[in-house]
Formats: sequence, C-alpha cells, structure tokens
Amino acid sequence: MLKKINIGLVALVLGFGLTITTSAFKTVNHSSKVDKQWNFRGNSVSEANDQTKYSLTLPSPTECGSDTDLPCYIITPESVDTEAKLHTYFMTNYGNNAALIDGDAPERRDAQ
Repeated sequence: MLKKINIGLVALVLGFGLTITTSAFKTVNHSSKVDKQWNFRGNSVSEANDQTKYSLTLPSPTECGSDTDLPCYIITPESVDTEAKLHTYFMTNYGNNAALIDGDAPERRDAQ
C-alpha cells in the first residue's frame, strides 16, 4: 500500500513539475499599442476637421494648456498614421464635424 502511495505522489509531483515548466517558458507579448498624437497647426476651430492642419512630426504649440480657443492636439489609435487615415478617422468618429473634433482635444491653446 505504501508503494502505491509513493507512486501516486511521484506522479503528482511530476505532473506539477511539467505544468510549471511548460508555463514558465511561454512567450510574453510586450508590444503595447501606442496612440498617435496629432498636433493641431490650424488657426481657427473651423479648421479642426482639416487633416492637413495636423502634424505627427512638428511639436505641439508651446501655448498648450493656456486657453480654451483651439485644440492643441488630438489623440488617435496607433493605426492612424497618415493624413488620409486621419481624414477617415474624423469621418468615422465625428462625421467630419469640426466642433466635435475640437471638443475632444485633451488640451487647448490661444488662437493666434
């Protein structure tokens, strides 16, 4: 009887060992999605729906956070990485409504 218990314990320990070993070597996907910040370069709220007034490469205007007139930037999913995709994003999410796009900006700045 003691021999049967020992065999059962050995089988149990091997089972746990196999489970721990296989789960310890799973690959972890560390890539996380990074949203895009489109910096608004326009001079009026009516331009907020014009994708050509935004830039991924030019820095945010320095007056960001200083007023409520214009959007400073908008945040989009990482896949929105061209002006054409930005236009599609505007049409899909805001119906190309400049006031809605303007209202969704996380920070604001003075009109120039």
